[in-house]
Amino acid sequence: MNSLIALKEKAGRCVKCGNCLAQCPVYAETLEEPLSSRGKMALIESLSQQDLNLSERFSKIFSQCLLCGTCAENCPNGVSGDEIIREARSLIVKEKGLSLPKKTIFKYLLNSDHLMPWLIKGGTVLQNIFLKRIPEESGLHLRFPVPFLDQRRFIPPLAPDPFLDIYSGWIRAKNEVMRVGLFVGCVSNYLFPEISRSALELMLRQGISVFIPKDQHCCGLPALGSGDEETPLALAQKNFAAFAEEDLPQIIVPCASCAAMLKLDYPTLFAADDPIKEKIGTFSEKVKDLSSFLVQLSDGKPLRQNEKKKILRVTYHDPCHLRRKLGVFREPRQLLKNLPGVEYLEMPEANRCCGQGGSFNIANYDLSLKIAERKIKAIAETNADVVTTACSGCLLQIMDALHQAGLKKEVRHLAEMINQATLL
Repeated sequence: MNSLIALKEKAGRCVKCGNCLAQCPVYAETLEEPLSSRGKMALIESLSQQDLNLSERFSKIFSQCLLCGTCAENCPNGVSGDEIIREARSLIVKEKGLSLPKKTIFKYLLNSDHLMPWLIKGGTVLQNIFLKRIPEESGLHLRFPVPFLDQRRFIPPLAPDPFLDIYSGWIRAKNEVMRVGLFVGCVSNYLFPEISRSALELMLRQGISVFIPKDQHCCGLPALGSGDEETPLALAQKNFAAFAEEDLPQIIVPCASCAAMLKLDYPTLFAADDPIKEKIGTFSEKVKDLSSFLVQLSDGKPLRQNEKKKILRVTYHDPCHLRRKLGVFREPRQLLKNLPGVEYLEMPEANRCCGQGGSFNIANYDLSLKIAERKIKAIAETNADVVTTACSGCLLQIMDALHQAGLKKEVRHLAEMINQATLL
């Protein structure tokens, strides 16, 4: 009951000015007041303990939030609507439990040491049976209906070999000047290993030796965003232990969402009297997103070029976790503008959420695509050849939305873009 009282007090700081309405991507498409941050704050204030176990409509309202932080960014009273909504989801989960699909994924797959890798390896064999290739594109479609996955969805093929099956332990630079750790993340490990490989190559060329723990796990963000606090706690302990094997000054993370989770959320998962909390805090302080690290290395100087002279027109999408949570937005642009053979084009509303939102995209696929339409129009306006971003989730969303719109654009992670265009 105390948790609910504390949550209601936080929500009560909302003065209902409506400043968040004009900014909220969900409200912009639905025009439903309960789905806005203001509407959810009012609903939380009216809650009783019994309400937490009520109708599906109640749970649905709180599931329809991207947790993008736009409301918090624009709130004159400093109310963190996204964090309050996430806490409300946690209270609902404590009362009602997780849905069976989420419980299976979070408790038995993400938190497993062996089951997830085993299933992924099986999936690489079976994906040609259950998925069909999209003509003239790199993605796949479902051949048969599958619960919780829309058949229209653009699905990237699983990589033949996960990144961590190829690279792990110490990868030594020839003329070592620094040592760092590399957190890979699920999407980069299983779908796009070229993201982490690009980050690794960029650092090795700078004389930076890289430690890649084989037994690192999912960061836990999908579970935390869904209201599951137990799984992220367990994953945080495992990831801390994996990197604690070596005394590393910095831990570099290519994915913006993973970086925000490790740096900002991990310290909040542990009780004040937990003996490991201080160590987790020290671990989180070492975490740095890749773009900030690369700017630190280059010291703002133009990057040396490779042999290719072709000019590519490139635009950039701001991941919510990178811009709003970590406050990083100048660094990716600085890197792109300094790339040889690249013409950087700023897209309209580059910082507007793409509509992915983790499990939001699965539970609210049509609404997610509707939100993404605005992003796709902005991309089209730039007439860019390549769309780049620094978040694995955004990467998946933009690929899917471009496919649904019939707009053929190359989509690359920032690490790939820099690695292919330069010899740092």
